Amino acid sequence: MTITLPPALDALLARKMASGMYADEGEVVRDALRQMESRESTLALLRQEAALGFDQLDRGEAIEMDRDAFMNHFRNRRQAA
Repeated sequence: MTITLPPALDALLARKMASGMYADEGEVVRDALRQMESRESTLALLRQEAALGFDQLDRGEAIEMDRDAFMNHFRNRRQAA
């Protein structure tokens, strides 16, 4: 596979290679794709949780949580998924 990158991304790729963290360009791309997949998975779960929360609010089933309780709830739901 051959890809053409704009100058800014080509420079980023060169910096990643120069850091010594990656053996080759393919490894940089694979890592970037894995991170993108993880981010998309997290966003999908957040959207699902938000939809569930809005449905609960519409039904009058609100549960108050502080930030820490919410983050713990979210982490537990993410690990279970």
